[in-house]
Amino acid sequence: MELAREYLRAVESMGPPENVARFCADGMEFHEFPNRIAPLGRVRRRGDLQTAYGQAPKLLKSQRYEVRRIVENGDEVAVELEWTGVLAVPVAAMKLEAGHEMRAFVAMFLTFRDGKIVSQRNYDCYPPFDAAVGDLMRTPAVTGAGAGERNG
Repeated sequence: MELAREYLRAVESMGPPENVARFCADGMEFHEFPNRIAPLGRVRRRGDLQTAYGQAPKLLKSQRYEVRRIVENGDEVAVELEWTGVLAVPVAAMKLEAGHEMRAFVAMFLTFRDGKIVSQRNYDCYPPFDAAVGDLMRTPAVTGAGAGERNG
């Protein structure tokens, strides 16, 4: 479990790609399931990830992982977290300006072998990019009195 936390801290730091590569097995596969950023999902290999980590500081000013829970079962680790990233540059395709704070609610499943990650599967849930931070966790409650009435 501590190895998973160390890995997340290395990714979060946006340091040199080598800081993250030391956690990854040679044949590592990263499965990113469909989301707002990658609508068709994607599979990347260890080398692809090193390239992506090297690009992160060009896209993001900072990022933060707030771990909600980690569950470990042998070599399998499940992580629930909230990701926050602050854009370093505008993203015209999404109509986002530099400085915009993005959020994602993430379920991440890591498989370790001999202390290295051999598989990572991410389910990233991005709320609407224009949602106010306070609105993200506010869920309207449906009252029992009248159909369609909402509090919130």
